[in-house]
Amino acid sequence: MKQLITIFILVWISLLGNAQLVTEPDFSWGNCSYYNANVGDTIQFKGVYVVLLDMKNHYNKLSINNDTIELKVSRRSLPSSLNLLRAFVADNRNVKKLASNKAVHGLLKKDALICLSNNKNHMLAFDSFSFPVSYNDGFNWNMNEDDHMFSYQGRGCNSGNDEVKSNEGIGIALSDARGIEKHWLLAIEDSKVIWVEDQKNGRNSKEACILLQSNSNPLIFYVYDHLYANNVQVKEGQDVRLGELLGTAWGDENWGYLQLAVVKSDTIPDYENRYTNCVNFFPQLYELYFKNTFNFTKSFTRGKVDFAQQPQRNGNRKNLLAFEEYAGMGWDLGAWNTTDKVMFCARGEQGNARLKKVLFGGSDAECRNPNNYFEYEINVRNGVYRVRAQVGDVEQDSWQKIEYEGFEAATYELAAGELKWTSEKVVKVTDRKLTVRIYVDPDNRKVAGISEIVFQQAY
Repeated sequence: MKQLITIFILVWISLLGNAQLVTEPDFSWGNCSYYNANVGDTIQFKGVYVVLLDMKNHYNKLSINNDTIELKVSRRSLPSSLNLLRAFVADNRNVKKLASNKAVHGLLKKDALICLSNNKNHMLAFDSFSFPVSYNDGFNWNMNEDDHMFSYQGRGCNSGNDEVKSNEGIGIALSDARGIEKHWLLAIEDSKVIWVEDQKNGRNSKEACILLQSNSNPLIFYVYDHLYANNVQVKEGQDVRLGELLGTAWGDENWGYLQLAVVKSDTIPDYENRYTNCVNFFPQLYELYFKNTFNFTKSFTRGKVDFAQQPQRNGNRKNLLAFEEYAGMGWDLGAWNTTDKVMFCARGEQGNARLKKVLFGGSDAECRNPNNYFEYEINVRNGVYRVRAQVGDVEQDSWQKIEYEGFEAATYELAAGELKWTSEKVVKVTDRKLTVRIYVDPDNRKVAGISEIVFQQAY
């Protein structure tokens, strides 16, 4: 049977003309193999054939031994498992196209970069790798930070002329540890300290950056950026063991966090080019934190959701991102939106998610919502809820109609900078999701905005 499948795959490849059979990974890290592939190419991995069938924006259609799955680029999403194979899409050309800092996506050589591993093994063995933040002080990883892997980052209010880039690595909020000995940062594996940089002209003198080189794979480097210079525990040339203390976080001028990146390089990266060839490692970091890659469900009975607030207020959780089950909340987006997030605007202490029929107009990320509304979903227990929201835009005139669970709450046409609360509504949830729907101007003339949602289970 395997021989018949092999013959079929090879015949299929020959019919596609330029399609290729890829048998060797571009690089490996831990138990994961990363393969570049064009649409039509077939990857042979441990007797399994994976074909990249098609791509639509950040979504990628794969055939795995004739079973078809669709995966978006895993900026915050988890791998898919099919029998003994675990797969995620680390990058694709449509995501790379959005960024001005193309070097960050330097590992992408074809249409998509696909990571494959054996489902029987952890992606990173737990006896050789560990989560890079100590749990001793009650650290909790929220995973909703806006600077996630390859996050679409823009200035200002996301206008079409903004300079945009892909976030370099993963930002982990550590605001409560800024400048003190708390939430110690740890060596992710046995490594060598290549350099410690804390003297760059123009940099905040409190900051430091450490580069580690993996002992298990010398082509893999770990960037620990925005550390507190006074607490750095290692020096250049030092060998560090798995879990050894490196220092604590400082962050930047706005908030406290660690910027962590995994880089694959044939030469030792210097400080200026430390983020060239970033490896997408969100699924591996998730696995190290939870000790598995299962998509657990997070649920709420009450809460307050703030949109586009200052990073120091809530650890840079702007709540602009697509829904993920493990986060328990997010926007219901799809393949039409390559950024996998919505726009925002912030002015001083106020901010809001900015919604339009056409998002990111005038930029490479421009996209049109097939609906005349957006939905923000929150996982909750079934029951009756009181809910209200503050709407409007802090910069522009706005128009928006709000519904909670299909019941209309209000329609507001507001002046620039005017924010207004809807009246509190009582709604019944029967599908375990509290849905807030915001209708937008179908002619794309005015923006819609939402700055806060408050909800509580009544009974």
